[in-house]
Amino acid sequence: MKLFLDKQLNTDDKETAIMAILNGMYCNKYGHLSTSISLIGYEMTGKFLKTSNKRERTIIDGIKSGVHSLIEKGIIDVISQDNDNYIFSGKGLEVNSDKKKFVVLEQWEMQRIFEKANKPFNVFSFFCSLIGTINNQTKEWHMSQDEMVSLWGYGKETVNDYLDQLEKMQLIYVYRHKKRRSNGTYYKLNNSYGRYCDKDAVIAEALKYSDAVECEDFFEKLDRRAIKLRYNAYCNDAKKYRNNFDAEVDLCRQCIAYNKSLKYKPVEGYYDGEYKQGELLDLSVFPDEVRNAADDNWGEPVPMEHDFSIEDILDMPTEGEVLSEPILTNIDCMGQNELCKNVSHCAKLHSELFCVAEKDSDLIDIDDLY
Repeated sequence: MKLFLDKQLNTDDKETAIMAILNGMYCNKYGHLSTSISLIGYEMTGKFLKTSNKRERTIIDGIKSGVHSLIEKGIIDVISQDNDNYIFSGKGLEVNSDKKKFVVLEQWEMQRIFEKANKPFNVFSFFCSLIGTINNQTKEWHMSQDEMVSLWGYGKETVNDYLDQLEKMQLIYVYRHKKRRSNGTYYKLNNSYGRYCDKDAVIAEALKYSDAVECEDFFEKLDRRAIKLRYNAYCNDAKKYRNNFDAEVDLCRQCIAYNKSLKYKPVEGYYDGEYKQGELLDLSVFPDEVRNAADDNWGEPVPMEHDFSIEDILDMPTEGEVLSEPILTNIDCMGQNELCKNVSHCAKLHSELFCVAEKDSDLIDIDDLY
């Protein structure tokens, strides 16, 4: 079942979820919708909810709250009601794409969110907002998290949390550009994102987007000694990595970076009286699925003129620092078929020179290798 959400409708998180499921359930043929709180919960989650379960009871209470507030606001209209059983008129539930613009979702996407998310109403509402920005032709868009915070009213940590949850659910795919603008501003290029099922299209369009902007690559500093210690712990069956796919992928990515850095600056000298081992790390110790996940989006090293630590990079403003409201697209994506090439900025980065002591000589930045 497809769910439709009017883009111009101003609703809170609970109301957004209720409107999406009611629009999906409604049929123009009958002119009304007969349903109940229990049935709405079933369509929303894929199972009948029980009040004896705390999590499911919270969802039931959220459904009741959302239905009542939509009625009070006059967004939907009740023809008849008997306790938690309703007959709604077609008001607010008609889907006419000629007159309104809708975000189109899949019922299974909603059900997965309500199954796995820690705050399902909030995460679903965020998902709707995010999907509403995606270009319907290219299957990709690129908005900074600062813009998401400003436009949708979430905190930065919340945005990061919701994006992380949606990625783990494989509902969205995020391509993280390891690039920044080469115009002296050092703005990081916005991440590209889209539905997970459109992963290949997202990557293809992300590369077109980065090619259309004058950019340069940047790389994080590598603590090669720490990576080697973590790698050895993994090989010795450390508890941290048991049944922890995300931790394995993260370590594998670090090991890939370690091996790449050795190609440009081999390990030399001694450390605490012991020779620094400079052999490549054997990545075959990782399962195939871990290596495949870790290889995503890893680019080849490119020399940089400046040297930045990871802290410097994280403090850099993104290219969306000066906000302009995006054109939300799904059915109608006019205005986003052309790549965004002109972005204005209002911040300037102030950087300082710094030195590295001999004891820190194994903290390698790929930029130093040229």
